Amino acid sequence: MKLRYSVSNWIYGDEELQTIFDKLKRWGYTGIELTGEPGRYSTKQVKKLCADHDLRVLSIAGIYPWPTKERDLSNPDPQVREKAVDYLHRCCDFAAELGAPLVIVVPSAVGKTNPVGEPQGEEEWGQAVKMEWKHAIDSVSRAALHAEATGVFLAIEPINRYETFLVNTAEEGLRFISDIGSDMVKLHLDSFHMNIEESDLAEAIRKSKDLLVNFHIADSNRQAVGRGHIDFRAVMGALYDIDYRGALALEPLPPVSNPYAAIRLPQYKRTLDKYIEESIERLKEYEAEVATIRKK
Repeated sequence: MKLRYSVSNWIYGDEELQTIFDKLKRWGYTGIELTGEPGRYSTKQVKKLCADHDLRVLSIAGIYPWPTKERDLSNPDPQVREKAVDYLHRCCDFAAELGAPLVIVVPSAVGKTNPVGEPQGEEEWGQAVKMEWKHAIDSVSRAALHAEATGVFLAIEPINRYETFLVNTAEEGLRFISDIGSDMVKLHLDSFHMNIEESDLAEAIRKSKDLLVNFHIADSNRQAVGRGHIDFRAVMGALYDIDYRGALALEPLPPVSNPYAAIRLPQYKRTLDKYIEESIERLKEYEAEVATIRKK
């Protein structure tokens, strides 16, 4: 097993792609994970950057902010869901044009920690969750038909409970995928979210087996690998055990109260540069250690 390494470029805010590609090439990355905003990029430019730097677009990171009227796949409003499905169609077309194998999908908008309407009672809450789960299943199922036509996988990402309420764990992600029943729908995991939700990250990875197609990497504090307490040797061992063939996409963020605002500030770009350089060095060390142990 030889892993591929990329960086999710949304963490760099509005930094020029040319600058990001230069950095990734310099630090030994295999590719890039592009922000899922098809209208933002020229595919011709991205293809040229890939060719010039010998890098690939390894994934498209779908963006699902809350509140939203067009990117919530579980929303009770059918018009919102329709726009969300159309967004996935556009992301799949974008991915196919760039040769990217997958689009990351969060079934309910990020930042939406309650069902729409904020039900209060236990029964009301349960019914609302069940309804939004059903809506999300229907939305992703419809998007999967277009994914099949384009040859692009939809990778379901469980997000921690403090950022969304619908799919939080690998087990829930696997159940969601099972409910859809499409070969085009796979699983994406994120070490930061797993650190909050999973009792054993390595075991969750092993249970995901062949369905796992992409993996976000940040430490327990969402910083660089080695700056928190996640056991990345165990993570690497589990990936080795399932013969993982996807990418490890680095997604660390600055250690401030609002990293989503900070990524637009020049001073934090230097912090991210350090994180990205540190992380690949450490991950490659762990990968080499695990490979050596497994060969004995």
